[in-house]
Amino acid sequence: MMLLAVVALVALAGALYGSPYFTMNKILTATMDEDTRALAAQIDLEQLRGSLGQQLHTLFSASEVADDISPDVIPPLLDTMLMPEGIVALMKLNERYEKPIAKVSDISGRKRNSKPDYKLRYTSWDSVVVQRAHSKSHIGELTLTRDGLWRWKLVSVALPKNLLADA
Repeated sequence: MMLLAVVALVALAGALYGSPYFTMNKILTATMDEDTRALAAQIDLEQLRGSLGQQLHTLFSASEVADDISPDVIPPLLDTMLMPEGIVALMKLNERYEKPIAKVSDISGRKRNSKPDYKLRYTSWDSVVVQRAHSKSHIGELTLTRDGLWRWKLVSVALPKNLLADA
């Protein structure tokens, strides 16, 4: 009986620890399939709006752009970024800034599995940061927060600091 309790406790702990991995897999699948409805189910839209808004205010207040761009463009820009197509583009953000390691897996020329390789790290009990496994930057880094005991929601996508220069 004690062994059964220990096994159940270990299984429960594993499910709790692994739950953000399941959510991230749903996000990756929805992004690759460009399934905006499935992707929207994994997002806390208000927190994502706040995070992106804060990043855009920081970007647009930088001395090199502050005189050229009015902060009045931020609300419509946020609305565009948070449209279904904009969210898919955000999820694919760091693909633009990083060169792929290789486009083919072997000499036959067959393409590799196009699903990106991510690493996930807990920053607290209720927050994880997800980044491409081979990334040298924080561009496109995702933050998920716990939504209940088992579920997680996307609340932030890291924008590049030089977004305007690269656009």
